[in-house]
Amino acid sequence: ITSYPPHFFNNMSTLISIAMEAEAAPTIKSLALKVLPSVFPSALPYICYTNESKSLYLVTSGKDAATTVDNVGTMHAALAVNTALMALPDVKTIVNAGTCGGFIKRGCKIGSVIVPTVGAFHDRRIVIPGTPFEQYGVGKTDLSSCAIANEVREKLDYLGGCCSSGDSLDHTAEDDALLESNEAVAKCMEFAAIAQVAKMWEKDLVGVKVVTDLVDGDQPSHEEFMANLGSAAEALQASIPKVLEITTKV
Repeated sequence: ITSYPPHFFNNMSTLISIAMEAEAAPTIKSLALKVLPSVFPSALPYICYTNESKSLYLVTSGKDAATTVDNVGTMHAALAVNTALMALPDVKTIVNAGTCGGFIKRGCKIGSVIVPTVGAFHDRRIVIPGTPFEQYGVGKTDLSSCAIANEVREKLDYLGGCCSSGDSLDHTAEDDALLESNEAVAKCMEFAAIAQVAKMWEKDLVGVKVVTDLVDGDQPSHEEFMANLGSAAEALQASIPKVLEITTKV
């Protein structure tokens, strides 16, 4: 278990959002986090963990009751983070950590870490001529002015760019067209939704996305994802303390 100095978490109020239990487990262990049951109503499947001083929080989306798989996707990500913020008003910064697909043509390889400058959607196609619904569907959130995210990206030499989100692991031709229009560096299932929640609450947002599969590569996404999930979780465990050292200004 990683050892941190007593002052490490002083004056810190950060919420880490990680969708999948397997992604979160190494970080929960290394930071010695314990379940905090009072954050979510019993009707919701989400789980909140905290440190001894209750100055750091980590939220996962829990499991689906019917299938027992992780509650991945934009709806659960947004609802979990929004509900957590209602219960934890002292949170100043959200760190959305997790896996993503990356694009070779934009500099990604397996294991690359991306701190996005933009969040957008690629599967919300609401084309009604003469209205702004199409723009609304894409739902771009500009994060380029978030100073703390910029500092993390620059100090740790991580990639930037657009992280485009949708609710499918695969991608249709229509998705591909929007991914290209969004100039996506990364493709995931949560970030754009959390970016909109963070904007509503006026919170800083730092995305930390580790590439598990290459969207424009020659391997099936689901096979690459499963093969690299474990190593990506370890990469998140290694990256998150570095990010926290910057976001908490210790």
